[in-house]
Amino acid sequence: MAVKAFSNEWAKAFKDEVNKSSVYKTAGKGWKWTVGLVVEAEPEKHFPEAKGIVMDLFDGEARDIEVGSAADAQKCDFVITAPYTRWKEVATNQLDATKGMLQGKLKQGASPPPNSTSTAAPRSCTRTMSRARSRPCLGA
Repeated sequence: MAVKAFSNEWAKAFKDEVNKSSVYKTAGKGWKWTVGLVVEAEPEKHFPEAKGIVMDLFDGEARDIEVGSAADAQKCDFVITAPYTRWKEVATNQLDATKGMLQGKLKQGASPPPNSTSTAAPRSCTRTMSRARSRPCLGA
């Protein structure tokens, strides 16, 4: 059953999918930092205010994923920011998150944390977003 995108139910489904992913378990080994996804508002797409997704990722496990304010997500160790429609493209496999960052479609707001050797953990995690079955906001 699909849940509303970027809702608390969606966050739970996203966490479950991340924790089921053997690819993430491998890519996330050694990652011990939080990742914030900032979803910028697009009122014309029926997404009137920015939201933040805060992901507590630790050594191949998503300990928690919560939806909150954009400010909450911006406090994370590693931050990726994009408008609602870009995140929708990631969630529907129309845009690979890594390519999106390289193309400037997703903005990396903070450098990888000190002592992290790779951004594979957050990249792998965002790739599972499409498996958290969601329905877009009305009209988007």
